[in-house]
This record gives sequence, structure tokens and C-alpha cells, in this order.
Amino acid sequence: MTDEQPARHLRVRAIREVEIVQTQYVWNNYLPVGEVSLLVGKPGIGKSTVVVDLAAKLTTGQLDGAFKGEPHHVLYSTTEDSPSTLKARFVAAGGDPDYLHLVDVVYGESVDGTPLIVNLDLDAAREAIAAWQPVLLVLDALNSSLSGQLNDNSVVRPQLEKLKLLAHHTGAAILGVGHFRKATAGVDPVDAIGGAGAYTQVVRHVLACGADEDNFVLSVIKSNIVSVPTVPSLAYGTEAVSVSADDGGEATVGRIHWLGESATSVADLLQHPAHDDGDDRADAVAWPTEYLVDCGGEAAVADVLSNGDQAGFSKDTLKRAKSKAKVRSQKAAFGGGWVWRIRLEGSAEEREGSGAGSAAPFDPLVRASEAEHGNQPRSAS
Repeated sequence: MTDEQPARHLRVRAIREVEIVQTQYVWNNYLPVGEVSLLVGKPGIGKSTVVVDLAAKLTTGQLDGAFKGEPHHVLYSTTEDSPSTLKARFVAAGGDPDYLHLVDVVYGESVDGTPLIVNLDLDAAREAIAAWQPVLLVLDALNSSLSGQLNDNSVVRPQLEKLKLLAHHTGAAILGVGHFRKATAGVDPVDAIGGAGAYTQVVRHVLACGADEDNFVLSVIKSNIVSVPTVPSLAYGTEAVSVSADDGGEATVGRIHWLGESATSVADLLQHPAHDDGDDRADAVAWPTEYLVDCGGEAAVADVLSNGDQAGFSKDTLKRAKSKAKVRSQKAAFGGGWVWRIRLEGSAEEREGSGAGSAAPFDPLVRASEAEHGNQPRSAS
């Protein structure tokens, strides 16, 4: 006997039946309760370390917000860092390990965890939230928990809306860690967020990290909950610290130290980037690979150039960068137009080509599993 899905029907309610609830924050003005928030920035500026610091403060009741004074549980899905690195950072930040819980998905008796996937594991996530009553669920990286082509609004939006309903129904704050596009010079920080437009259309509160010559900066760059101009940017630095390892040695990790309010915002930093033309050229080479991974390995040339233009790269720049990025241009099957392609490690094409012993026709290698779930290249943050 199979389980039947409940019948779908339209519901009409009087607005007076809806309760108005007060706005609360896990972290005052920076992280709202019961909402999906996003933290974005370029690699290497400590995004993940910032999130670990917040989690540590929540587990010890030290974060300035609605839950200050009492320790609270945090659920944490990490795909950018190993569990060992996460624990070392968490301990270095002064967190209580009894209140931090790793979340992943295993199959059968396997001990190898895979990322929580919104389209597959949302009911299980809801059960975990009900069991542990966390005030925060972290998805680092958010893209690892989403399926399909992550530059496609029609694919991304329904998944983010499911996360939003999960946050609303459970009261847990959900914080996803994302990335900026490669080309951000002179761009509004909201427009610099990589992927589909749904990231900023559905997500109601967005934080961003940036770097100036001396320190790092965290700013609220978009919010439908708080007035963005009223929330000060915060300066922070990172320092290397050692913690005791369970094998008797030591592990060295980064730790955040907050420096107070900053007169410079992330928007200011993007308007006056501290990099040279060499960085721009490197970004132009890296962008096609990142975009094609999100598209599953290939995309129509017109789509690549159009999206590249939105990301700040001219058509000529991308065409010059194509060969350095080792992107192959070829005619699509069944009479289709021209496409740009990259080789995905683990794909059928790679397996067929590997037996011939010849050099790869095009590179770089990108894991097919990462392309499927929209993972971005590994970040130091």
C-alpha cells in the first residue's frame, strides 16, 4: 500500500486571523529570528570563520540578541571545511561543543556524509529542528544544499522558498553562506551576489564581507526587516591560534576578533576595490568555469556572454579568456547552436576518454557531483 499525497486545495483566510509578531534577532540587527539570511563575500576573507564565531557565542549565551544569557543549540551543515577544522575553529572561538551539532545525510550503514539537500531532506531537517530546538541552522555553503542549475531563477527560487517556510514555521534562523561574482569592481553589493536573482529576491536579509587594506568589514547590504542605513558596518580581523588536538598534538586555525564599528562599508569597498588589472584578468578567466559548472558543464554561447556581461565582463574579454580557462567551443547536438563546454570529472565523457590514454581535450577538471549540487570552488574562508 502506498502513501497518498494529501489533496491540494485553495485556502482563503481573513487577514485578521494572522498574528503580528515582534521582530527579534539572534544577533541584534544582523541576524533575524525565523528568517533565511545570507552571508556573502569573496574567498579568503573569513566568512566561515565569522559564522563559527557567531555559533560559538550562541552556544555560550554571549551573542548580543534575543537569546543572550543562555546557551542554545546550533545545527551546522558544512561542506567547505572538514568537521575536524570546524570543531577546531569552534573551540578556538570559545564555543561549547555540547551545543553544536553537525548535520549531514548518510545512506544505509555508510559513515560517509553528504550535504543536506533542500529538495530531498527538508522533512528530516524539520524533525531535527523540532528535536533540538536550535536557534540557528547554518548551511555552509548554501549552494551545496541546492539542486539543479543555480543560475536559473525557476530552479533556485522554489528551493529558497521552502527554506523560508521552514524558518517561518520553526522559528529557527537559517544562515546560508554564499559568494560574490568574480567581477565586483564598481558594482552594488547586492548585484555582486553570484547565482540566480532569487538569492536576493527570496532571501530577506543579506550580510556581506569585504576587505580593505588593513582589516575586514561586515555590512548589512540588503534587508526587508531592518533599515540598512541604520545598521553600522563592523570591522574585524583574524588571528592564528592553536588548539589541542585529540591525537595529542595541536591544530592551528583562524579566529575572529571584532574591532568595533567601521566607517567603511562593503559597498564602499566595491566602489574602490584594492586590486589591479591582473586580478581582473584572473577573474575573467575564472568566471566561465564557475558559470559552466553551475550549468552542468555546458551552456549556449549567447547565454554565457549575456550572463558574463551582467557579471561585468565584456564579450571580447570573455572570448579572450576562454582559451586560458580551457573552455571548449563546439556545435551542440541535434542541430543546436554553439555551446561552451568544460570537462566535468566523473562524467561519462571523461570516463570514455580516460581509457584511450590521450590527453584531455579540454580542462579544467571539476567534480561532477559539485556541478550537480552547484558547489563553488573550495574557499579559504
